[in-house]
Amino acid sequence: MTQLAIPFEVESAAAGDPARRERLDAVRRWYAQDWLTLDPKLRSSIIEGLSVFFSVFDLPDVAATFCPPKRPAEPPASPAAPAAETAAVARQLPPLDQVIDDGKVLCLNVPAGTNPALSRAVGVMLKQAWLQTLLRRPAEMARRPAREWRPAVFRCDEYQSFVTVGEDDPAGDEKMLALTRQSRLIPIVATQSISSLRAVLGQSEAWRALLQTLRTRIFLSLADDSSAQIASTLCGQVSKMKASYTVSEQTQRAGASLLSGSAGGGTGSVGASKAFSERREPLFHPRDFTLLGNCQAIVIPYDGSRSLDARRVYLKPDFLPRDRPYWRAREAGDL
Repeated sequence: MTQLAIPFEVESAAAGDPARRERLDAVRRWYAQDWLTLDPKLRSSIIEGLSVFFSVFDLPDVAATFCPPKRPAEPPASPAAPAAETAAVARQLPPLDQVIDDGKVLCLNVPAGTNPALSRAVGVMLKQAWLQTLLRRPAEMARRPAREWRPAVFRCDEYQSFVTVGEDDPAGDEKMLALTRQSRLIPIVATQSISSLRAVLGQSEAWRALLQTLRTRIFLSLADDSSAQIASTLCGQVSKMKASYTVSEQTQRAGASLLSGSAGGGTGSVGASKAFSERREPLFHPRDFTLLGNCQAIVIPYDGSRSLDARRVYLKPDFLPRDRPYWRAREAGDL
């Protein structure tokens, strides 16, 4: 190379973690062989999309909450320390597998009205990270079969604001909720209606696959006819006996009176018959879901081994006394 006057560079591998070196080599190959070969307009579009997405984290208060600086290790506070010195401060979130194994509660409370884009972005990323952590659990459970693994709970209100489906991508909720059952995950989600999920997920049928991963379904009062019809279909049908009546009358030389106009005639006969037939009808009609009152629900329960028939249940809020039944609370006007 030196004799031919060809410019060249010599890269010597530095001592370090071999896995980290392989990751850096992969990034270098992607940058040189994929990124630089893209059309400049496409690269500009990708950069603009990332810039818009990460711009929501540029605000000082948002950065202080979600990107706190690393703090040096501090000695544990003494029991006699003042309350101001032991107050909670912003700190980095520990690994999620450690949070689950320690039995801690991780809560995200971001008002959607303050910054809708930020609340959805953070909520979706935290949900994906939580489920991805549990997807790695089966491998650890196989390596350490003697260990007792703590169950994990995923609770999400207003689920239609954070739901994602992958269809062909395994990162969708309809696949992750099904795969994390062996990781001892208990998902509890609440949404406004089935129509809310369909509106967010578009025209695809992924909402059906998502709905079937939830074994126990609790339907409160539904206002839209589409959700009520789907809920009625999910509850199934039952066989009911329907009675039908037939009345027949026969007479000879029928006529009518010229004075009173009443029908008459000669001798006649009257017959009546009653028949029963079996028909398939919904266990709960769509109208039953729209007429549910406060603290009433129609539930399709799953007891852990089999699915039970749908039934109407009466719910008592936790703020009422335990010794007061539902009907007593309803008569007192507390519901």
